[in-house]
Formats: sequence, C-alpha cells, structure tokens
Amino acid sequence: MKEFNLRNYLYNNPLLNEEKTSVYELKSGEVGVVDFILGEEEINEINFNKVKEKFSKALKKGAMTFGVLAAVLGSPNMSQAQKAELKKDVTDSTWFLDQENTIKNNRNAFDNFTKEYYQNPDFDQDLEDYKDTEGADQWSSAFSVEKWVNNLGQDSTVYKQWQQKTTTDSDGNQTFSNEYTKGDPVKTVVNKDVKPWKTADFSLFTKKGRIGDYLWSKDKTKSITPKVHKELKKLEKGKKFNWKDNTSRQAKEYQDGGLSSSDFQKVDLDNISSPSE
Repeated sequence: MKEFNLRNYLYNNPLLNEEKTSVYELKSGEVGVVDFILGEEEINEINFNKVKEKFSKALKKGAMTFGVLAAVLGSPNMSQAQKAELKKDVTDSTWFLDQENTIKNNRNAFDNFTKEYYQNPDFDQDLEDYKDTEGADQWSSAFSVEKWVNNLGQDSTVYKQWQQKTTTDSDGNQTFSNEYTKGDPVKTVVNKDVKPWKTADFSLFTKKGRIGDYLWSKDKTKSITPKVHKELKKLEKGKKFNWKDNTSRQAKEYQDGGLSSSDFQKVDLDNISSPSE
C-alpha cells in the first residue's frame, strides 16, 4: 500500500483549490471567521501581512474549517501568489499523536451488563477485513486508531490493522506467534471540524488547539502535562512514590515505561519547524 501523505492530501484537496471548489454553504460561525480574516479593505502588498497574521491566528485556534479555507482562498481580491503563500501555511505543519486506541471492527458488540448484543458505534464499513463470525479470537478485526493533531489546529485519524507476527523456517513453513504488530495505514480521515473523540463508553477531549499545554517527546508521539513532568523530575531525584496521589501515580507510569523527564520538551508554537517533504 502506498504511504498516505497528509500534506499532499491537504494541498491537493479540491476545497483548497479555488478552480475546483464546489458550492459550499458557510455556517454563521464560518462567515464570522472569513470576515475576520479578509476584512473589508482591498488586499494589497501592505495589508496582506495583516491578512496572513489573522489567517495564522484562525489556524492555531482551530477555527479553520475546510469551508473557511475555500472561502478565503477563493477570494478574488488576492493574487495567485498570495493564495499560494496562505496554502503553504496550511500544508507546512507538524503533527502530534493525540490519542491511540484499539477497536474491534465488528457490526455488533456484547454488553456484559445486559448480556445482550447491540449495534457497535465504532463499526466502520470502509475498513478492510471486518468479520462477524462467532468464536473468532480476540484480535479478529482489531484496528489501532491513531488520532493526530497539528500546530495549525487540524486533526486526522489513521486506522492501522493489527497483524499477527509470523516466522518462516527454511522449509517455508509458517509459525504464528501470540504477538501482534500494527500494519500499514488502511484508512486515513482528515477531519473538517473540531469534535470530541467518542468511544462506546465515554468521550475524550482531544489536544486539538492545546498542543502548547503539554511537553512532547522528540518524535511527537508521547506527551506529558507540566504538573506530571515536574513530579517525574522529583521521583528521579529520589522522592518517595505516593500511590495515593494521582500525579505521583501518573509520573510513576512514565518512569516504569522507561521514560525520563529529559525525554520531553516544550513546543514553541510560534517558531515550530515545518517537516521536509
């Protein structure tokens, strides 16, 4: 499977290309964002910097829906070069892993309390190799769901199917192990709006628009709050672990997972480096 390139998807999406944009009716909130960015003045080289600054503010606050992008980039008052510059601001971004979960992609799920089957809200028809067969092992149709957010206020969801590890001997015989690993992305969704991440039992709020509230690992796949990070430093200096304290328990989990306080750094959102192609 060809690796999905999120930046290329965003850059080539019809809603980011004024020549291909279909009719889209802006919501009242989106109209307000567009008015905030473009204003009523004619756009020239002098005030374009003001437009760009407001455009950046809307991105970082998570207010930049695809509808707003289409309206701004479709403005007849901007040159193609100016539109290209704004489009580059959208596609040049750094992505952070927000949440990760494993779901079973079965049509029906079993409620242990009522002892009845119900329609699984996590079921996705588009995912590959879903099964409904009874008696399947616990990893049948299991998918890793990765939720990513970027420094521009966008988010995306990547689905990867868990695959059972196998070994092949010199005679070509395969042996299946009890270990599983995540395969290549089987589906990637670039979300248009800010929504909580909902599961079957509860809702988790994403870090979208709140990246600066956390410290991050170098690869941007692990995060920690400043409060827990401070506690982790204290444990490293010999402070006794307090199992009754929630912050101490969280810090101990990082420590037991082989992580140290030096593995995390603050992110300067105003001077963040854009990834290379």
